[in-house]
Amino acid sequence: MSSQTQQTGPLSDSVISVIVDWTVKMSVVYLFYGANIVISFTVIYLLTTTSTRMTRGRLGLLFSTIFMLLMSTLSVFLDTAFIVVQIPLIAINPPDVISSIRNIKIVGIYAARLNFLACDGIVVWRAWVLYPDNLVAKIVLIACIIGSLAGIFVSAGFGTDEFLRDIHNTGGPSEMSEQIPPLLITNLISTSMIAYRAWCHQRDVRKNFISTNGSVMKIQKIMWFLVESGFFYSIFWIGFTVVLVLNGTDSESFQVYAGAMPMLSAMYPLLIVLVAAHERSKETTNNNTSLTQSIKFASTHAGSERETQEDDVEMSIVQS
Repeated sequence: MSSQTQQTGPLSDSVISVIVDWTVKMSVVYLFYGANIVISFTVIYLLTTTSTRMTRGRLGLLFSTIFMLLMSTLSVFLDTAFIVVQIPLIAINPPDVISSIRNIKIVGIYAARLNFLACDGIVVWRAWVLYPDNLVAKIVLIACIIGSLAGIFVSAGFGTDEFLRDIHNTGGPSEMSEQIPPLLITNLISTSMIAYRAWCHQRDVRKNFISTNGSVMKIQKIMWFLVESGFFYSIFWIGFTVVLVLNGTDSESFQVYAGAMPMLSAMYPLLIVLVAAHERSKETTNNNTSLTQSIKFASTHAGSERETQEDDVEMSIVQS
């Protein structure tokens, strides 16, 4: 008694191409995810051990760090699950996994975007504390974060709708246009405001012939690093836009870029913590001018600052 069995043959070129694309994308994603884990746990350790007092700035950053790490982990898990669930589709008689693919993809759409929102929130907060009594600056920053929030969820909504209608749809330039400009504009405006405050601080130091002791030099380095890293992060978004316009959402380069961006967004605002810790470790003598006083000087002409506001400035800018 013989039974007929269906023999499998070699994989087609199209299937091999898809597998190669998956491998390249996930290799890059896991590389950045590994770096994100190291940076996040280092920041959590610094925030919980380098001070006996938990200020609002420290608690806010600690919560944001944990939140972004969780979202990064969820995003990586969903990307991996999305691939694993599709593997049986290569079989001759594939199972019905459309519902699972749809659910994983929809959750992944929101998980990846939440990192962008958290990143913009930290950047806006850093600019916010440097303009304590400037109503115009605060209105601009509020408008920026509202724009980022609207852009992210509008883009996620359109992406979900498109995917529900066509499971093979990966979106398009018009869909991403609701997300990228608000995020890019928010980062550019916030970074420019920090740059202006850093320039004012440096100008006033020179104008008043203030001694550039360790604390003053350190805060200048950190503020300018904020500026440099902010504009560098903007370049990533510009590059993302260029890849999207030139190659489309179906290209391998876009998929790799899209997978790495949530990790980059999670790491970027935390790097300043490591820079501040490095600057502190280089100090061999105590400085007479406290770091809080130095940052308070960066916000000159703003009037008398409350102690809690000074703590927020210190913790939000140097994070150490």
